[in-house]
Amino acid sequence: MTHAMTYWSISSKVLTEEAELLGLNVDIINKDKNLYYIYSSSKKILFKTTDFWENSALWFKLCNNKELTYNILEKNSFPIAKSYYIIQEDFKDFKETDIQNFRYPLIIKPHNEGHWNGVMMNIENFEELSAKLCASFEEYGTMIIQELAKWDEARVVVIKWEVVLAFNRIPAQIIWDGILKIWELIQKENLNPMRWDGYNNLLSNIEIDDELLSYIDKQWYNLDTILKDLEVVQLRWNSNTGTWGTLHEVTSILSDDTKKICCEIAELFWLSIAWIDLIMKDFSKDLSDWNGIILEVNASPWIWWHRELTSVNTGRIILKKIFNIA
Repeated sequence: MTHAMTYWSISSKVLTEEAELLGLNVDIINKDKNLYYIYSSSKKILFKTTDFWENSALWFKLCNNKELTYNILEKNSFPIAKSYYIIQEDFKDFKETDIQNFRYPLIIKPHNEGHWNGVMMNIENFEELSAKLCASFEEYGTMIIQELAKWDEARVVVIKWEVVLAFNRIPAQIIWDGILKIWELIQKENLNPMRWDGYNNLLSNIEIDDELLSYIDKQWYNLDTILKDLEVVQLRWNSNTGTWGTLHEVTSILSDDTKKICCEIAELFWLSIAWIDLIMKDFSKDLSDWNGIILEVNASPWIWWHRELTSVNTGRIILKKIFNIA
């Protein structure tokens, strides 16, 4: 399960570095807990990572509970995936007819986790679903079952109710080089200087875990498979950077309708800094035109390595907007 942060995060690092470059002052209160002040001659702001007083504490709590987030989005007519909520105590009576209107493949996720912890995707039948729920309930008390939308994922960064960045999150994949097996290609990709363990570099190292093995098995591959010429193999369904994904900026092609919806959600949730995760068929088309769903709303989001991997320095934009710097 999610644990309290006890290290100096990327977001804190980026914000404090950009503050000093803008001529602002930084006073770190507790580095392991990511608590610090940034201040000018006329304004002093206390930050906890990227969280500060303009982000509602109530809505921060709601965003950390996916079930409540989906309840609110659905109540306000924002599109979400068909969802079923199940607690550990009810699992013994869970049967296939409870989700008879759901279409496979499915995804399951804990209601209060982040960074894709505990998420299992591309579940193809009730037997597999039951087995994975059983394993999940060894650690989590409540799970969410959803229909899996097999479209592309976008993360939209909203600052002060303005979309400043959107990028397509791309799951980890490898391309055959004409010689190597899948496991060798993974080792080769991990030599990429942008990759390192966890979130300690621009991209994360690819790990061979049960989800990867299950995912490639469903594509009729194994670690010793030698692929066809220039064949591309996706290694995992989800695209989180912590599970080895990459990104491609799509800010310029995201439709005005989609940007407007993301700003409305940030405003509804009283979040001056937020990111909205979307699953979409076509980024250039309107989200409201049956073109996608809201996957997640994140309060106090990581701003990560945007300045290195996109054309947008979100850390600098946050500070310029908060401190009214031209």
